Amino acid sequence: MVVLAALVLVLLLQGCTPSPPAPRRYELQGQILAIGPERNEVLIKHGDIEGFMPGMTMPFKVGDPALLQGKAPGDLVKASLAVADTEAWISTLDKTGEAPLMEPATIPAASFVTPLEPGDLAPDTRLVDQSGAALSLADWNGSAAAITFIYMRCPLPQFCPLLDRRFAEVQRLITDDATLRDRARLLSVSFDPEADTPARLQAHADKLSANPHIWRFATAPREVVDRFAAVFGVSVIREDDSTITHNMRTAVIGPDRRVVSVHHGSGWTPAEIAADLRRALAQ
Repeated sequence: MVVLAALVLVLLLQGCTPSPPAPRRYELQGQILAIGPERNEVLIKHGDIEGFMPGMTMPFKVGDPALLQGKAPGDLVKASLAVADTEAWISTLDKTGEAPLMEPATIPAASFVTPLEPGDLAPDTRLVDQSGAALSLADWNGSAAAITFIYMRCPLPQFCPLLDRRFAEVQRLITDDATLRDRARLLSVSFDPEADTPARLQAHADKLSANPHIWRFATAPREVVDRFAAVFGVSVIREDDSTITHNMRTAVIGPDRRVVSVHHGSGWTPAEIAADLRRALAQ
């Protein structure tokens, strides 16, 4: 009888535990521009995705690598996009035809710019923050800083929104750590200055509960911010329809503006960034 009661209790508790919401599903149509099988990614120039995002060129993860088999740049496709809270992926990918590409699609490194490596000096580029004030890395002399690159129109949860959530957690770790609290900074740089004005950056910062003494948002004219992003290894591709394709980099610099670490993609954790900030301050 005791065993039966325990089993009933377990079943009741399981029934009370909320399951994660099912991913939202959207249909898209477009053309494959490039395929990255080593990363299970496909670059698609697509039309408007009703109820989700306007037409643009975006890299998408595929849920099953087999979906890329038999596909090639130039293929016209119809796909299903699954969107969860922290990730999105292509769940079906069907070829419907093919058309010539206007030009080969690649994600090139920024022209004439060599990305920074640990030990290199970060540039003292003048940016404009969410308050409209000038900001440069030299303003934080004596502090370590983590820098990442975003734009607010980015719709995919595993891209810019994920970086925002991660920096919010890093801000919490900084606040709770007496070693970091007054000597660590966060900087999110938008490479979409036409849309991400200081007023919009301020609204975005407020939404994320960003403490301006720790976490600032900034941008600059396109030619300035693109080069600033490029030195950190961020390639920004601006399409004719105003959409933006980009990769992700997050860097930590020390009080002397020397690069301590560069994290590729979004695989890093907030704890790793906090550890890098401590290491930067200890050097």
